Formats: sequence, structure tokens, C-alpha cells
Amino acid sequence: MRNSILKCASLLALGLSMSACSTITTGTTQDFGVNTPEADGASCELKDSKGAMWTIPSTPGTVVVSKGDGPMQVTCKKDGYKEASITVNEGFAGMTLGNVILGGGIGVIVDAASGAAQEYPDEVYVWLEPVKWASEEAKAEWEAAKAAFEAEQELKKQPKQEGYSSAGGNE
Repeated sequence: MRNSILKCASLLALGLSMSACSTITTGTTQDFGVNTPEADGASCELKDSKGAMWTIPSTPGTVVVSKGDGPMQVTCKKDGYKEASITVNEGFAGMTLGNVILGGGIGVIVDAASGAAQEYPDEVYVWLEPVKWASEEAKAEWEAAKAAFEAEQELKKQPKQEGYSSAGGNE
């Protein structure tokens, strides 16, 4: 009986260690980049929901953050610009899906507990607005650049529909 219990415990431990795909392959930390278009050189502070903080002294820049404690508040400052903040949510790490296929639910539980099941985007953009505009033309150019960037980001979110023409029929 004792040998049976030891064998079961050993197999369970082996299963736990082998099935945590995201924990093993992607880890519980990740690189997190911040850009401030039209305002390079800003300093940014990142703070997750558990209170952990990171600093990027000058944009564009990257820092290693812990996963699984989102959302992340990113606040950037630069002399001559208004302070700006964005909230960044975590998404589902694709490697976690391998747990369901290969290891069943145990790996998913391990990944969720460790933070490896979540991930932030690799890079975020924080737009800092100048406190004072050099001209109305400069303001219009900045607003146009920001609007174009936001439109591009929205297009990236839309699913690609390959195999269909704009009229909706098959090609």
C-alpha cells in the first residue's frame, strides 16, 4: 500500500512538472516595451494590480515585468508635455493551450497560479500631448498622427477574412 501511494505521488509530481507548458516555455516574466510617439525621452512608471512597480527612465524603453498581476497602469511624463496614463490588460498566453491538449487541466492550473497563463502585449504606446502648441498646424499634425496610429491599431484587432472578396463571395 505504501509503495502504491509513493508511486502515485511520484507520478503526480512528474505530471505537474511536465504539464505546465507556459510556465516552462515562456516563464512568469516578460519584456514590456513602452513608446511615446512624438515625445521620445519620457520617463514612465508601470504599476500592476498587486502594487509592483517598474520604471523606464527614457522612452522608447523596455523592462522585464511579472505576468499574472494585471492590469498594468502605465504613466509617462516629460517636461513640456501633459502627463498621460493608460491601463494595459493581460491576454491569454497561447502556450497554455498546449496544457489542455498535452497535459490536461493540471498544467492549466499551474500556469494560472504562476502567472504564465497570461501575458501583456510586447509593446504599448502612450501619447503625450504638449502643454503648449508651437502653432495650430503643429497641433493638427499631432492629432492627425495620433488618429492614424489609432486607426492602424484598430485594423490590427480585426480578424482577417481570407478567401473572401470585398463583395462577400468566395474567391
